[in-house]
Amino acid sequence: MRALGRTVAWTALALAIAGGATVVFGQGRAQPADPGSLAALTSEVRELRLAVQQLAQTQSQTQALGVYLSVQQGRVLQVSAQLEAARKELDSTASAANDMAAKLADLEEQLPRVSDAGERSAIQSEIPVIRREQRLLVAREQQARNRELELSQSLQAEESRWSTLISRLEALTQR
Repeated sequence: MRALGRTVAWTALALAIAGGATVVFGQGRAQPADPGSLAALTSEVRELRLAVQQLAQTQSQTQALGVYLSVQQGRVLQVSAQLEAARKELDSTASAANDMAAKLADLEEQLPRVSDAGERSAIQSEIPVIRREQRLLVAREQQARNRELELSQSLQAEESRWSTLISRLEALTQR
């Protein structure tokens, strides 16, 4: 009887160990196999990684656009300064051409009224010189007008590029 009691005790103990091991083993497997928590965590990590990558890319693009904007601003300022100088040159040249035209008109008006032969000869020799200078000034004025027109168009193009870069930066920051 004692032997039978021992066998039953040992069997009960073996069953208890086996049952406990099954429960522990089952619990150990239940955590990794739980699709809700591990899959959700993995998904969140992936989304976070994508968000960080997108942020880094956007930041790089924003920095690059900032550099482009700085360079473009320099171009706009440079062309603006050149245009201002060209306009001053045009004004100066136009004024000189007008002065020369007025001087020529005065000499041509004086010529018929001058009776002294020496003075008349001096005016007659001065008129072709002034006409030549006036033609040069008119040609220089036309060149200055052309230069001013080119710079004005260049400034418009540079400002258009500036506006495009600003639009790109705004679109990038609104993402």
